[in-house]
Amino acid sequence: MPANRVAVLVLSLFTALLLQVTVVARLSFLGAKPDLVLVTVVCFALADGPGAGMGAGFGIGLVEDLLGSHTLGLLALILCVVGYASGVIRSYFDRLSTFTPMLVVGAMTAVAVMAYAGIGALVGDPRIDEDPVVRSLLLTSFYDVVLTPFVFAAVTALRGGPATS
Repeated sequence: MPANRVAVLVLSLFTALLLQVTVVARLSFLGAKPDLVLVTVVCFALADGPGAGMGAGFGIGLVEDLLGSHTLGLLALILCVVGYASGVIRSYFDRLSTFTPMLVVGAMTAVAVMAYAGIGALVGDPRIDEDPVVRSLLLTSFYDVVLTPFVFAAVTALRGGPATS
């Protein structure tokens, strides 16, 4: 990956994290919040492949872990796996339709919420409870799918054109 593409990736991820921490963190619809960082990681993985998705997910996940109050490395692990899986899913498509990124983001958000809840329960996080997890699974997936067309369009424009195999 060329250096200018890496710079765009890093700046975009930090912009998404900044918006996540400052703007999106204050928005709570029915008890759930969209995850702009996860949507951005998945969109870059769909555009640039599994290596970029994995690296982006781990890097920004680790930064997000350092800013949060949960188990260190948890988001880095989850976003790394989600980024890699999204990039691998991308390899099965010659061209991305309008709805493909939305479907992938919805599925990967559900995977991320379940992984966060599962690992959190495994390590004894007291904030993990059954009812909020189910609500978060449904609503966060919905909110992320709604954000996807805007984020994917921005990623495609920053990348310099549509993704190709």
